[in-house]
Amino acid sequence: MPVSVVGVVIDVGRWSRREVVYCDGWADGVVNPLTATAAQTRDAAGEPYTAVVLIDGRRHAVLDLSWADEYCRVSRFDAAGRQVSCHELRGTGSGDLFLRRAATWDGPPDAGVHEFPHVAARTCTTYRLSGERTHVVEPRGDLGARHESRSIQPPPRLPIPGFRRWRELLGLAGDAPVEIVDAVHHALPVRTATRPPWRPPRPLRPHGLETLFTPGARIEHHGRRLRLSARSAGRLHLPSGRLLAADPSSLDLDAKPFDVTVPPGTYPVSVGLATFVDDPGHSRVTAARLDLSDRPAVRWELALCDGQDPLDLGYRQFFGFGVDSGMACYVDADSADRLVDVWRTLDGLVEPRYRTTDAEDLVAWSSGWGDGVYPTWIGYDTSGAVTCFIADMLLFPTDSEDEDEDED
Repeated sequence: MPVSVVGVVIDVGRWSRREVVYCDGWADGVVNPLTATAAQTRDAAGEPYTAVVLIDGRRHAVLDLSWADEYCRVSRFDAAGRQVSCHELRGTGSGDLFLRRAATWDGPPDAGVHEFPHVAARTCTTYRLSGERTHVVEPRGDLGARHESRSIQPPPRLPIPGFRRWRELLGLAGDAPVEIVDAVHHALPVRTATRPPWRPPRPLRPHGLETLFTPGARIEHHGRRLRLSARSAGRLHLPSGRLLAADPSSLDLDAKPFDVTVPPGTYPVSVGLATFVDDPGHSRVTAARLDLSDRPAVRWELALCDGQDPLDLGYRQFFGFGVDSGMACYVDADSADRLVDVWRTLDGLVEPRYRTTDAEDLVAWSSGWGDGVYPTWIGYDTSGAVTCFIADMLLFPTDSEDEDEDED
């Protein structure tokens, strides 16, 4: 049966046939199987699902699809069940996809499934829409040298495919043209799970930031009630306008300012506090806010430093600053070098839980529940101007899924 694809007539009868099974994902078997109708409904709605492509009844490729996130991952396996390639595609913002990352593994033929990814020769190519291409070759996997090269090369691009029209996706991963049909029966292991084995790359989003600075608001945490308040922490002088959030004890360890800069000046800083209702002497800092104007924020974005790309973030991941001393701070990048020892004078910030240096060149606070990694959010007003920075101490998970959150 001939069909026309981009003006070229192709004889479908010459193609190999591949059967496909639908599910929530693959993890040592088909997890939460779906009917073809249910999978097609999810595809049309952009909701995540997985298609397992078979050759002679065995798993050949796994397609993790989530069009609402403009995301696709194609993983291919050999006859021994070993993963031999993985291609991730992301949205361009123009309605199509581009190849973000391609990885392949090759030999040795006698390596087992678990040993193979560590000893096989590896190549990994990463693309950016700007045309930057990074190519890494590891001829002996974990056991040998690593060779990296960089070049300018536009990434391969594909349209977002319709349901079951995955020939180009599979072709990008190295397959010859195939006809894809629904599997009537299969012998793959089937499992049920309360959560899917994979999540689309939806980075952490800010939640309830304004509430953290609302006096009198109450939140329950692990069965205990806390009352929220906001306190002025003084003012911060930013001579260069390049803000840095960090552990004050780590200012000499390659701390980097945020990419978004602000006009040099001196700006007010406030901290949000959560006080236990049944223990009024026990409070924790929920967030620290640096205000550049009094205009409300209508949009929030994650603050990034040089070299950080949101496309590298997975489900509920974020870029943040690390804390090992139980303290965090704001400081201007031009002031950081001469303040590397100021943390020694802060006495742990027990009470009060925040402090500003006399010269207003550093504002420090105790970091939520303690050590960890914390994101900073940038608020923008209706004109697109920066109105504030908020270092979020992640004091209150929003739901049970927050236990999955991760950072980079």
